Amino acid sequence: MTEAFIHYLWQFQQFNKTLLQTTNQEPIKVLKTGILNTDAGPDFSQARLQIGEIEWAGNIEIHIKSSDWNNHNHQFDGAYNNVILHVVWHHDKPILREDGSEIPTLELRPITDGVLLNKFQTLLANKTVIPCASQFRTVSALARIATLDKVLAKRLIQKSKIVEELLGENNGDWEETTYQLLAKNFGFKINSEAFLRLAKNLPLKILQKHRDNLTQIEAILFGQSGLLEEVDEYSKKLAQEYNFFAVKFSLKAQMLNVHEWKLLRTRPANFPTIRIAQLAKLITLQKSFFSLFTQTESIEDLRRALQIQQSEYWQEHYHFDKKAERKSKGIGKDSVDNLLINTVIPLLACYSQKMDNQSYMDRAIAFLESLPPESNHIIDMWKNLGLTIKSAFDAQASIELYNNFCSQKKCLQCNIGVEILKK
Repeated sequence: MTEAFIHYLWQFQQFNKTLLQTTNQEPIKVLKTGILNTDAGPDFSQARLQIGEIEWAGNIEIHIKSSDWNNHNHQFDGAYNNVILHVVWHHDKPILREDGSEIPTLELRPITDGVLLNKFQTLLANKTVIPCASQFRTVSALARIATLDKVLAKRLIQKSKIVEELLGENNGDWEETTYQLLAKNFGFKINSEAFLRLAKNLPLKILQKHRDNLTQIEAILFGQSGLLEEVDEYSKKLAQEYNFFAVKFSLKAQMLNVHEWKLLRTRPANFPTIRIAQLAKLITLQKSFFSLFTQTESIEDLRRALQIQQSEYWQEHYHFDKKAERKSKGIGKDSVDNLLINTVIPLLACYSQKMDNQSYMDRAIAFLESLPPESNHIIDMWKNLGLTIKSAFDAQASIELYNNFCSQKKCLQCNIGVEILKK
């Protein structure tokens, strides 16, 4: 038995309500179940009940056993003084308020259908990565859509928190935050942390002073990354430039080490050298990344702004002094879409919350709906179960559903799981 199952029973009133009564045989009439509370305090707020002849308004607290009230020290917490009903699976002792009065208790074990309990336990015991896989095709389209909408909203809020953390570190500087977020995503997972360290150790304000000179921007970025090797005429020129700027801006103490970058199992087009060269070119082309990402209303305009080619040298090299077998075509369409999903969307979501302006969140969602879905093993699993994934909106929602609901077996917080149990 889990408290999550009891939450489900109470929220959806999935028990025999005929002659509903407290453990002291007082009749109960549920007028309003209350609002589920995901923060500290009682489990449901703003509930309304009639117990005996008296109508009560207040909170509902849920436990597996009545004695858990004392085990959790609620008797010493004033936040629980307004609990009007204690809902438990098993009633093992009376519970008193601070003033000594007994809290009415509803015991659900005797009035819950055993079939429902078996369904729940079967879901929990299922060893498949998606617990409801065998029943997923029986779920209504409405439940699927409602679930994707719910988890996508959760994913956007979670991603906006990453932006908010950076914003706090940068003392509210949106431009520096946007630059760091973009740099992080130029690492495309495998080198994301190294790129983020590079951006944090090399403020955008320094780079912007030289954005009219691509060679100088490359020199500062490559020098600070620790990847610069003096092996040919080009790299020697970059080293000379970097040594000058390193002294001018006191950079060398924050320079990264070569071992911080990962090259194994990385496609040449995704080598950190190539991505640094592409980031350098973007910095010379855009005066303000923050304005570009928050003020551009067309997804195609954003795509064109990001789909650039790096300098001539890095179109023909993957490493210093090592020519590539074929010429690089710059940032590909899939990479651009990845940058949009992981940079622009979280930025818009965070900015929407900070400015209390829903239009930015609406734009983030519209962008997701217009972008194609990515391809990975999680999305493939959902497709095999019959889930329609037509856009990045569907893909991002399905990833969130798997990572934070299915893999953690939070079936009772999912509309799909709830529908399966209700059948």
